Amino acid sequence: MAARPKANLYALSGLKNTSDDSIAPYLKSKGWKQNHTLTDVRLVLGFSAVTIAGSTFYYDYTLGFDKTKVMTLYAVIAYFVINTVLTWWIWGMEGGKVYVGSKDGVTITISSHTEKHSPIYHLKIVSQSLKQKPTTTEAESPFTSWFDTQGFLVEKPFMTFISNSIPSMAATTPEGQHLKPKTKPKSTKRA
Repeated sequence: MAARPKANLYALSGLKNTSDDSIAPYLKSKGWKQNHTLTDVRLVLGFSAVTIAGSTFYYDYTLGFDKTKVMTLYAVIAYFVINTVLTWWIWGMEGGKVYVGSKDGVTITISSHTEKHSPIYHLKIVSQSLKQKPTTTEAESPFTSWFDTQGFLVEKPFMTFISNSIPSMAATTPEGQHLKPKTKPKSTKRA
């Protein structure tokens, strides 16, 4: 991570978003390859809706409303359908996921959240390899563990927290790392 990210210490959303944004560069430096499918689908749906709206405006502006009534009706219906799918995608499929990536046959999905008025960063890591069932690990730690008094993210404690939270990385993290997350390993059944 090149520049030290800064967040407003009094805004949980800013602390969470800065922490979320710092996960991908750190894991990339450790050899993980991020999967961008969730973001790509969101972008395609969003740009499709904008294209429909822009095209409808252009045809209405150039041809007049009377000549484009039928096309406008279909465009409004298509726009509504695409935005409904986009909303479902964001809330249902992404659902708080901030990172999906793989390394050495292990795929991880990291989701994060905070609770209202609580400066605790909660991570849920689902780890799956080809030969094993998925395992879920939950970790939490206060934001004060890796943000200094001016709101700058301090990389070493944050990286240690992430490394200790991901089961396949925790086994290779050197001893003496002081920031141990509270973890709750769980096994999940395949549906």
